Amino acid sequence: MNDAVSAAPPREHAMQEERIAQNFAAFERYLARAQDYLTHGELDAAAVHCAVASHIPVQNHAGIFWSPRAEKVLAEIGGRLPFASEPIRVKEYRRVLQVGTQMAAVGGLTKMLGQWVAADSGREHSLVLTQQHGPVPQFVTDSFGGRVTYLNRSPGGFIAWAARLRELARGYDLVILHTHCEDVIPLIAFAQPGKHAPVLVLNHADHLFWYGSSISHLTISLRGAALDLGIARRGLSPERSILMPTLSEAVVRTRSREEAKRELGIDPATTLLVSAARKLKYKTMHGVTFADIHAPLLEKHPDAMLLVVGADEPADWAPVRARFGDRIRSTPELPNPKIYFEAADIYVDSYPFVSSTSLMEAAGYGAPSVTIFTYPHETRIFGINHVALVGNTLQATSFEQYREMLSDLIADPEKRELLGEKAREAVAREHNMPGWQRWLETVYTRASELDALDNRAMLQEVEAPSFGEPDWRHEDIFGGNWPIEQFLKSYMGVLPLRQRIAHWRELKAIGAFTSRASELNHTLLPEWIKRALKG
Repeated sequence: MNDAVSAAPPREHAMQEERIAQNFAAFERYLARAQDYLTHGELDAAAVHCAVASHIPVQNHAGIFWSPRAEKVLAEIGGRLPFASEPIRVKEYRRVLQVGTQMAAVGGLTKMLGQWVAADSGREHSLVLTQQHGPVPQFVTDSFGGRVTYLNRSPGGFIAWAARLRELARGYDLVILHTHCEDVIPLIAFAQPGKHAPVLVLNHADHLFWYGSSISHLTISLRGAALDLGIARRGLSPERSILMPTLSEAVVRTRSREEAKRELGIDPATTLLVSAARKLKYKTMHGVTFADIHAPLLEKHPDAMLLVVGADEPADWAPVRARFGDRIRSTPELPNPKIYFEAADIYVDSYPFVSSTSLMEAAGYGAPSVTIFTYPHETRIFGINHVALVGNTLQATSFEQYREMLSDLIADPEKRELLGEKAREAVAREHNMPGWQRWLETVYTRASELDALDNRAMLQEVEAPSFGEPDWRHEDIFGGNWPIEQFLKSYMGVLPLRQRIAHWRELKAIGAFTSRASELNHTLLPEWIKRALKG
């Protein structure tokens, strides 16, 4: 009886909480290795292990959105690198250094950067890429007038590249980071905020763990939920946080909706639902596929069709495909899905991972949009709350309501037209030029008014995992499944030879290499040689 009274009630999300605890423990193991390498003066290895550690909470949520302890390690590394001279601070920014990790051919980040530089043509912009793999899209190179520097094609590793980035930044009034979550190079380069130009961080991966809070003179969030989460969970102060909508390109229709459908081999009388995003955004949740969600709708409306750009051909969609045949189609990711947007009568957002950039593009073509958000308000970082999309995108709170909304739009072409035009006007006003320019100028003005960042108090904090909202749901929606050995292998080429050999032995012992060629590629060749040859 006493045992029954004293027993704690079962935890509602015990499995997810245990997973968070395990992920946090794995993160701490690699952070401890980074701290140990720093203690012994092995700076490259310390930096690499901070990078490896970060992949764990990025891929598999660990209840944290930043790590002051990891950033402290990186700050101490940066403090050991020399500064040639302190910058002359200016109030009007004329020369801007944009910094990215990689620029992929497909993705909203690449597209926004190119558009940003084109829109801000009154300033001189240059680009530094810290770890580019593969070719840079031509439109990005053109946007910068060829002023693109590749750090990982020069000798050395993270420390040498950070020192070079620090030196390059001396000639600029402002630095803006568009870097990946786990990129440690800017943290080392800009470790002492008073000794270099102000650094602005674009919070483009706002739902994930990322490095950068302790060097951010001003953090730019692209929506309200991201700004709030930054202040609550990333150590950012309100005065160093600002909202600026995503910049999207003003679209120009080159075909009528009917013409686009004909080019795609679709009867113009068909009511076409289109979705476009990366494959990972259509992840199956709890055994329910994106195709399953739409099956009852296709059953109810035999004149409707769903076309998904980017999902490829998931095997678990096969039952719905077999049932509806050509009325549900999907394609691989495409660098330019313009014709699909032009053909859309209705745009449906990706699920469970929303795609704001695609919603804005669809709005540009006058397509009404519907998104699904089935979670509590505390998890709104998982949903759509971008400036012009709020109130102009229909948001369902259940699959049933979602299908009802779509059914209503399928049955009412006039309503589709009215909603689509309302969204088009809002996106044009806030997310397209020239309206977006006023947001950018507000960012520059705020940055110029702030004193240099003092990050000493931030770096004394100690992070601990959270098991509440939105954390316990996070991995189910966004989680990856890359083993940590994969990340260790990917960074081996930036380690000094002695440490590379030690890590090779460690990975060899656990069977991480699948072939002799794989061993040679990951161990013998320094990263900079591989990238210089491929570049």
